Amino acid sequence: MRTLFGFRVFIIPAVLMLMVLLTPYNLAAAEALVLSVTEEIGEAGGEVTVAIDAVNAANTEGGQFLISFDPELVRPVSIEAGSLITDSSNSLDMANLEFETGQLMFIWVTPAADTADSGTLCTITFKLLKEGESLLKIDEVVISPDGVELVAEPGTITVEGNGLDPAAEQEGYNEVDPDPAVEEEELVDQDRGPNTLLIGLIVLVVLAVTGFVAYKGFKKPGA
Repeated sequence: MRTLFGFRVFIIPAVLMLMVLLTPYNLAAAEALVLSVTEEIGEAGGEVTVAIDAVNAANTEGGQFLISFDPELVRPVSIEAGSLITDSSNSLDMANLEFETGQLMFIWVTPAADTADSGTLCTITFKLLKEGESLLKIDEVVISPDGVELVAEPGTITVEGNGLDPAAEQEGYNEVDPDPAVEEEELVDQDRGPNTLLIGLIVLVVLAVTGFVAYKGFKKPGA
């Protein structure tokens, strides 16, 4: 009994000390801003939409990040701001789907700092090019105000099927250069409209002046 009692006397303070040591870490982890990308599955030739979600985002004022993806498997075609941004006062957002090969950029500003605690930052629609699995990794994150702890969790897009025709796989990345003759013809067509209008206006002015002079000359003999 004495041995058991002595063990209890030793273990209880040890457990309490361990709890004290771990509590600050748990609180810090709970307060970190968590950005995560959803996981989606789709058929080659189709599209899927992934969401970038945020937790513990209250009182943030905006930020930016890059999303890295495999450009041989998927291609971003559009991006929309989520409720975490659109529900905030005076919010702004901007995206660059072709920031670098295999990377896109998203920037948002919520200057009133009335951001909800959690919600969707944005949704990104990808074209699925061929079979495989593309990691969607969040890189180079900047959050305002400074000092916000951050946890970034990647997602994936799994593309099933045999893929598109090889000539169409890199659509948007390996576009054929336009024919210079066609470009020149288009420019001529674009300029033709304004020039035609200008010529018409000049003709109208000349006709008006000629008519006025003729009218004055006709009136002069009877004056």
